[in-house]
Amino acid sequence: MDNSEIEDFYHHDFTTASEWEVFIARLEEIIHEWKIPNNKIGPYLKSGDFIKHTWIEAFEKLNFADVEFLLKHYKLNINDEESSAGPTEECEDARSQCQQDALDPLNDFAVLAGEHMEIARYYGIREFLVLVPAKQSSITDETRIKILLSSLNIAAINSNCEVPLLVQVQEPWQRFYLGVSIGKGSTANFEMVHVKKIPPHCKHLTGLLSLFKQRIGAGSGFRPDPVMVSIRFTYLLKDWTNSSWTQEPPDFDFMQGETLGVAELGKLPFGATFDPVGELHLFTTWPQMSENVVVDSEGFTDLEPQLAPEWTVQVKMVSSSACLLGDYLTDFLYLCKNQKTLVDLLGDAASYVSSEDQVLSSAFNALTESRIPTISTVVGKAVTKKSKNIDGPIAEEVLLPILYFLFPDAEDNPKAPYSDVNSYGVEDDQWRGIKTCAVNSLVWRLSIVAAHCAHNLGGASALAHLWHEFVQEIRFRWEKSIPIPGVGSGFPDSVRTCLLHQKLQMMNCCIERKKAREECILKSQSMDIDDPDTESEEEFFECTSEEPTDEEEPSVKTVQKTKHSLWNRPAGRLAKHPSLRLVKTGEALYLPVTQDPVPKTEDQLEEDAQVMMQLGTDQHASEMRARLMSASLLSDMESFKAANPGAVLEDFIRWYSPRDWIEEEGLDEWGQTNGHLSPRMMIPNNPWSRAWSSAQPVPAHRQKRLFDDTREAEKVIHYLVSQRLGQVAQLLLPSLTHAALYTLSLQEQEALPNLPDVTQSILNKLQFATKPIHQKLQLYEEITFDIEGVEALVAQVNSLQHKLGGNTDSKELTSFLVQLMRGKEVIVPGGSTGYIGTRITTMFREAQKAVHILTMSNSNNEMDVSGDNKQKTFPEPVCKEFILRAVTPRPSPTSTPQPQRLYACLKREYIRMAGLFSEDTIFI
Repeated sequence: MDNSEIEDFYHHDFTTASEWEVFIARLEEIIHEWKIPNNKIGPYLKSGDFIKHTWIEAFEKLNFADVEFLLKHYKLNINDEESSAGPTEECEDARSQCQQDALDPLNDFAVLAGEHMEIARYYGIREFLVLVPAKQSSITDETRIKILLSSLNIAAINSNCEVPLLVQVQEPWQRFYLGVSIGKGSTANFEMVHVKKIPPHCKHLTGLLSLFKQRIGAGSGFRPDPVMVSIRFTYLLKDWTNSSWTQEPPDFDFMQGETLGVAELGKLPFGATFDPVGELHLFTTWPQMSENVVVDSEGFTDLEPQLAPEWTVQVKMVSSSACLLGDYLTDFLYLCKNQKTLVDLLGDAASYVSSEDQVLSSAFNALTESRIPTISTVVGKAVTKKSKNIDGPIAEEVLLPILYFLFPDAEDNPKAPYSDVNSYGVEDDQWRGIKTCAVNSLVWRLSIVAAHCAHNLGGASALAHLWHEFVQEIRFRWEKSIPIPGVGSGFPDSVRTCLLHQKLQMMNCCIERKKAREECILKSQSMDIDDPDTESEEEFFECTSEEPTDEEEPSVKTVQKTKHSLWNRPAGRLAKHPSLRLVKTGEALYLPVTQDPVPKTEDQLEEDAQVMMQLGTDQHASEMRARLMSASLLSDMESFKAANPGAVLEDFIRWYSPRDWIEEEGLDEWGQTNGHLSPRMMIPNNPWSRAWSSAQPVPAHRQKRLFDDTREAEKVIHYLVSQRLGQVAQLLLPSLTHAALYTLSLQEQEALPNLPDVTQSILNKLQFATKPIHQKLQLYEEITFDIEGVEALVAQVNSLQHKLGGNTDSKELTSFLVQLMRGKEVIVPGGSTGYIGTRITTMFREAQKAVHILTMSNSNNEMDVSGDNKQKTFPEPVCKEFILRAVTPRPSPTSTPQPQRLYACLKREYIRMAGLFSEDTIFI
């Protein structure tokens, strides 16, 4: 029993797989799941395929030694029909796909975006597997690195996988990859070197060639054929301040100068505040040439940029370039959230305008006039000007041109007059649907000037000052009965214009009614009033005593002269109706002079609608609703009775609501068609009959005004005065955004063919944003963001046009700019000898000259000891890239020739070399 227990205790199952074997088995399983061993050799690549086509990516998770890894698969997605025919497999030892790609020079130096995509650049392969730590941990231990490489090697052999298998080691930022590819009768090893200090012998092509030949010829005793070399140098130009090629931003600091031009006030700024082009990268390339035709050593080099057969350019824009129009809108949006009152911002100078008790008459206003200078006190139309004025946030010399620009009729010779006052409706088809105002109207100008003040003249306090002056001028014009320019006459257009424009239209309506009433009073006072008994009977008698003609029917009675009583004389007649007569007396029916309908702004209509909804649906609510709506009806009835003494309800209905008069067959005694009232008019005690019975014969000019222009004007002024700063900004925001979009629409740039479509999409958003009476700032923030993006693109194109095209405009340049704006590397037409290449060369030369002058000014010695002060056209390249290729037998002279490739990248801070070295595994 004891022996059996001991045997069970020390028994081991050697068939159990270890953790390392499980890891390798999982690698093989994933490779088979992705069907990688079944891949066939693809077609030959074309130039630019690495960039033009998409890369397919897949990944799987797996664990090994308590570390989580990701196995990623990258493959270039190529349509076989579009590519050249692939190589035929002549024998079993044909080159693998990665070896074929390593010798293909058509996609050298391709820069690909995406994680681990630099592998394609380092080794020139179109498909690969890479094993990376999942949590960005580093694998720096040499033993672990060898174990992972061994695992990949075993998995590749067991699964018959010819696709390269690589592993990322060292620190993640180093982008360090090692790997292997097992082909048919050959093995390709992927090696890499990455050091910070560049060895002196590796700084030039000569040293790299020596290193490459030594690596591929070690132990073989075979002298390889000449190495094929591809070279690329990168030159950087980013110091635009030292160059005359910088496009200066538009100068919109005009408000800080001595004068203020009207032309600048009427437009919004557009463009970048500084050059939006951050860097220009020039790539000079010498593709696939023999090492015998080029020399690049420490003492001499043939690799001059002007001699490079290929020039390509790529630009990098400033990440967050500040643009003038976007800044204006952003600052104004910020003010929309300001809840301070005018008194908070202007102090005692504006305190009187916040009280309704002090908004009374012109005489009282003159006693409490603001200490801030207003247009009412400084222009010719003002009565007096105070001897002492305390300057507000906006200086008077700046404020005056602004106010004259808003109210040009205050000048004898206006510099910027408005067009026809009746043309300020939103009728332009391009902007139809935007609920703001007409272009260049008063509200349009006010919104632009407000943006100038908010951005350049002091922010919130400057906007408050401008608004205070604007309201003071509106009050002044009301008191003096001076129409407001740039608004137009007529009723407030609550359908197509913004609320502020409606309020100003309401003020103009009030001013027009006030002027008409005052003129009527003056006219009546100037007329001599005669005794009523001596007045002509033609004014008070109606006579239709014509003899009946042969055509008239004998049954028609002849209308006799009717003398009206002194208290019942007709008044307020407008015109004689062409056909209708009074039902009872047969006298002609006269159209009365009635009061005009009551104009209302959008907020008043909304308030009325809410009142109607709050009344409810019962009988009392219906009566109240009818009483509220019958004020205009009662006024018209009284005017009708005054113009037609002896009229009855039927007469009024026939004129006022013909659909409620139902005609019958036959004629009445006055020769008119018989008829009767509609059923709804015959309901006992209906609102129409009650109103008719209570109506008195009062002409319109003696009635109580339906529209009290004085009261309504004071309500508008109070509305404008009581607004907080954020509310003021929100009133102006729709028009300002409209003006910004209008400014954007004026930009024409052939290099941005989609610009009209983008502008139209922003226009659609603005149409939706301006519909509600209460503005939603989030929508305007989105529109501002869109406008900023388009403005930045236009500024970038303008800057590139200025740098690369100058004053020329050609299809070649436009096509070049279109590709350049996509952020890709673009071939320079004509290379260094073309027009664009010449301008690039000149830019580098002038930049070098500026650096040279700066260096000389900072140095005591004007030239070095040798006296060599020759200035170079190009600076030292920021990056040197070399790709060396050869086909040599390895590991011995009797081996099959195998592809060898070395990529070297030299920068100021490091050197990286990535090599693909193949060996024959059969004839070793």
